[in-house]
Amino acid sequence: MKFSPLWLFILLFLLLPSVFSHPQLEITVYTNKSLYGRGEKVEIYGEVMLDGVPLENIMVALEVRDPLANSIITRTVETNSSGVCTLSFSLDSECLLGTYTVHVSCSHDGENASNSSSFDVEHIPSLILIVKTSNETYKPGETIVIFGNVTYDNSPVQGILVAVEVQDPEGTPIVIRVLETGQQGNYELTLQLTSESKRGEYSVHASANHEGKQTMASTTFQLEIELITDINGDGVVNIVDLYMAAQAWGTSPGDPKWNPKCDLDGNGVINIIDLYLVARDFGKKI
Repeated sequence: MKFSPLWLFILLFLLLPSVFSHPQLEITVYTNKSLYGRGEKVEIYGEVMLDGVPLENIMVALEVRDPLANSIITRTVETNSSGVCTLSFSLDSECLLGTYTVHVSCSHDGENASNSSSFDVEHIPSLILIVKTSNETYKPGETIVIFGNVTYDNSPVQGILVAVEVQDPEGTPIVIRVLETGQQGNYELTLQLTSESKRGEYSVHASANHEGKQTMASTTFQLEIELITDINGDGVVNIVDLYMAAQAWGTSPGDPKWNPKCDLDGNGVINIIDLYLVARDFGKKI
């Protein structure tokens, strides 16, 4: 079969774009969310491809503009082995509300590519939960007060249920309560730990839900076990404490050598029981 020159010309014309076309450079950009509130963290992702293949180590120019077209972020970031570059920043607590635009551009082998995306910033009411303790350190038997408050959009909320959990130094829950906030959004829980309680750092975790939002807060306190046999208060029961008890041996209130710190059982006289208690705790430390 013979082809006319016209058909050969048409066939050549159709083949030329595929033979001589340049690889296409593309860049895309997107954010982890489309809507943010003031003060939130924005995460931006850019992706660079050459004919569908990711390009590594490509420098990407990135700019973020506010609703008034003012540039608030200008950065140059590099793509990783997957052709992706990332940038994150936190919005100002007083930033403008409205639509923000993200512009990206890059170059490779004489080819340029650019793209843009957008996200919105709106006023999003925040649910804030606070939890505190009346002191940082307690002794066994002392009253521990756990308190706090709940606010929504900076206003106290009454009738919010707050779940409070107290964990011992090993992370075991020892108290779980559900409390209801009062008129000022406040709540309070009291408890006492005995001498049998574990010494160390206790953690307090609180959580609440309101208007489809969840919030959590935590704090800690220390429980110190008081060693009454540490007579001189140096943090360890040793020979000094035993000597002090021996010095006060046989005395009672009014005697020249009477030392109330040595009356460990509180019976008004320093005797063998007090010496025994010091000997029993010998070597213990706070």
